[in-house]
Formats: sequence, structure tokens, C-alpha cells
Amino acid sequence: MYQYRQLGVGLLAASLLVLLLGCGGETAVSTPTNHATDAEMLTLPELTAAELDGAPLKVVATTSIIGDVVAQVGGKAIDLTTLMGPGQDPHSFEPSARELTAVADAHVIFVNGWDLEEALAQDLADIAGDVPLVPISANIEPLAFGEDGHEAEADEHDHGSVDPHVWFSVANVQQWVANVQTVFSELDPANATSYESNAADYLAELADLENYAETQLAQIPAENRFLVTNHQSFNYFARDYDFTILGTVIPGSSTLAEPSASDLTALVATMAEHNLCTIFTEVTVSDSLAKTAAGELTNCDEVQVLPLFTGAIGPSGSGADSYIGMFRANVDTIVEGLR
Repeated sequence: MYQYRQLGVGLLAASLLVLLLGCGGETAVSTPTNHATDAEMLTLPELTAAELDGAPLKVVATTSIIGDVVAQVGGKAIDLTTLMGPGQDPHSFEPSARELTAVADAHVIFVNGWDLEEALAQDLADIAGDVPLVPISANIEPLAFGEDGHEAEADEHDHGSVDPHVWFSVANVQQWVANVQTVFSELDPANATSYESNAADYLAELADLENYAETQLAQIPAENRFLVTNHQSFNYFARDYDFTILGTVIPGSSTLAEPSASDLTALVATMAEHNLCTIFTEVTVSDSLAKTAAGELTNCDEVQVLPLFTGAIGPSGSGADSYIGMFRANVDTIVEGLR
């Protein structure tokens, strides 16, 4: 049965492309504890106070997840534009002319980094001008993707070794909050106290979220702590909560990659070997390939294909329309599929 988002003018374009280029390859069976090199860690740019004259700080965030976290820290002191709405895949999103106008008018732009927003990189580089570009994932030690265990043909969307999906660790999002507070306080020192207070309140909510995740996931026995997901995006989650990534339907870190028939055959064989009958797909991506793989699992009496929120928050009223809501929803779904 199937169930189913300050650099100088001369450096900005080049720096933007560096920040937005660098995804990695697929992990077949691995527990992600390996780290990328120190050179791949992102840093915050040096910033000077913006000339606001009493106006709110104009802020652009790329993804809906980044936008939600930025909004929690900025509160009423910022005018926020989030380029990607709920349910939009950051790997494939391309902005409209109106959205790019907001980029040019902003005081600061928050991006994830490491090629997450791969289809957006050139448009931002072309239009951002001297708007400060901030990698919200600065000061986070990135994970490197594990090895497949077999030689696979390189995909044009695999650009490097770093896993950009850092928000699947609550601790990493706590670092996001610290980064946003630092940036806002430097750009808008008049509201620094407000940003500090907002950040403290949100960090407390994130601590509660971490406690919830640990308590709920403890229900899953050790022999069931294997994940098969749509694409390689749960390495940080697996590290933090002691899961093993058994495989992915799409062979790589980008939803734009495509599996071969042999990739799916190998995945089905690995799942059968571990007696795993659950595939976690994504709300933002078609589940047709996951269903194809599920149909080949003849050893299972029932195969579950369960959707997770990955690159975007859910729509209003979904219960997953915030970072905290989507993370809780994912925890609940994983417990449902593996308990």
C-alpha cells in the first residue's frame, strides 16, 4: 500500500558563484561522520551599517526555510522578501523578474551556499550588484558525502563533496540564528537589542524541538534505523540521530540528477538485503521513481512511500509551514515508517 528556499562590487559575482557551487555525490550505505575540508567552511562577510534613515532593513532570503529563520530573528524591524515559496525545490527554482528586482533593492541577501540554489546562482550574480551576500550556513562544519561503494557515471549536477542540506541538524539552524543576529546587528545597530531578544526566544524554541526529536526518534529500534530517501539530503539528520543512509532513489545531492536502471536495481537489492520496506520521498519532488522502486520490493508484504519536507516548508495550515513545523512533521513521519 502506498502512502504518500559585505562583499565588494568587484568580488560579488565570483564569490556568489563560489558560494553556490559545490554539491556532492550519493551515499549508498553509510553513517555520515566524515567532514569536508576546512577550506570548504563558509564565513560571514565583513559588513558596515546600512543607511536606513528610519526605514526597515530590506532583506532577501532564497529558500522558504531560510526565510522563516530570518523572519524569526528580524521580526518587525525588517522588510523580508523570500524568493521561493512553500513547496518550491531550491535545486530547480528560477526567479521571476519581479523577484529579481527585490534582490537589487535589498540591503542584504541570505543564501544557503554550497550549490543548494544551483538554478538561481547566475541570476543572482547578474543582478545583485553590491548588495551584501551572506551564506547563512557560515561557521558550520560541513559534512562530506560518503562513497557509493561502486563506480558511477558522474552527473552534471554533482559539483563537489559538500552536503548543503545543513538544516536537517537543529544545532546547525541554531548557528543560522547566531549568524543572522550578527548580520542584522551590524547592518542595523539601532535594533541590535531587538534582534538579540528575538534570537534568544527562537533558540529556546529550537532547543524544545531538539528534545522532541530525540524523544520521538528513540521509539525506533536499532535494527530499523536505516533511511532510504529520494535524494541525498539527510546526512546531518542521520549523524545527529544515529541513522544509517542505506541509499537514495535519485543518485546524488541534487534533485536534478537522474538515476539509471542499474541504480534502481542496486537500491532495491540493498533494501531487500536489509529487509527495509519504507522509502521516504519529498513533498517538492515527484514520487514516481520511488514508486517504481517500491514496486520491485517483492519481499515486502507492504511498502510505504512516505513524503518528507526537504527543501521547503509546507503551505499555510499544513502544520509544516515553519522550520520547526516541518522538522516535527518529518520526525513524526520517520517514526511512522520505521517504528
